[in-house]
Amino acid sequence: MNFKNRILYQLSKKTLEKNKRFHKIHSGKSCYIFGCGASLKYFDLKNFNDKIAICCSSLFLHEDFKELNAKYYYMGHPFIFHKYWKNQYKKKYEKNLVGKLYRENINLNPQIEYFVSLSNYFAIRASNINYVHHFDYLASNPPKIQLDSIFSSMHGALNAMLGLALYMGFKNITLVGCDFTFKPKSQGHFFEFGKFANTNENEIFSEDLLLFVKRQVNIETITIDDSFIGDIINYTSYEELTSSKPNYKENNLIVSKQNLSNLNNFNMEYKIYK
Repeated sequence: MNFKNRILYQLSKKTLEKNKRFHKIHSGKSCYIFGCGASLKYFDLKNFNDKIAICCSSLFLHEDFKELNAKYYYMGHPFIFHKYWKNQYKKKYEKNLVGKLYRENINLNPQIEYFVSLSNYFAIRASNINYVHHFDYLASNPPKIQLDSIFSSMHGALNAMLGLALYMGFKNITLVGCDFTFKPKSQGHFFEFGKFANTNENEIFSEDLLLFVKRQVNIETITIDDSFIGDIINYTSYEELTSSKPNYKENNLIVSKQNLSNLNNFNMEYKIYK
């Protein structure tokens, strides 16, 4: 840890140590980890309320989000709750509409524990806001997954949610809507319009971390059907898990008109309309 990070660590130590209350809190239990992949357009979320859910990003925009037993939520993008931020697609600073919408979601769901980047410490405060930081140990192998000190799994929402699950002691992890964990890889998000072409790219998404997790716990990913298989982890088709056939719904049937408009205004290169 360089000098800058040592100083930051000392300044934030007491704040991060508050996360110790989550250590092994669900030891031996099972959970769902939800991504925002396009496969969710085929799933009825009501079939996934039997376990604790760890969620991320814009999943709260799904009309059936309330059906989930969502207890934890990761929003780890640096400075995402500041009034202005640098749009990663437009490469320029602008008014932060994303953070505004995310903040509204937090206010609507005070029962959920949120994990956000330490960079947002001065931008958002609440009893259910918890801060994490990597101290430049991003993507370390093996990962450092101490929520109360160094949390290296912040180079993607799935990586972070896996780190949360391991720290909390979950023994069985089921991935839902994490479409890069099976092949062919499904593209796009549930809130985008249309069906996306699948790819057969050979690169394994977060291979080192998935192998690490696989050695620690039981992990599987839910596929749309048997035409998809897990990349390096076990897989179960939606029908096999739920005894229900996948049923495709377009984005306007699972996301409100207002929220589709909000997403379209983010300038994030999402395909929201036909």
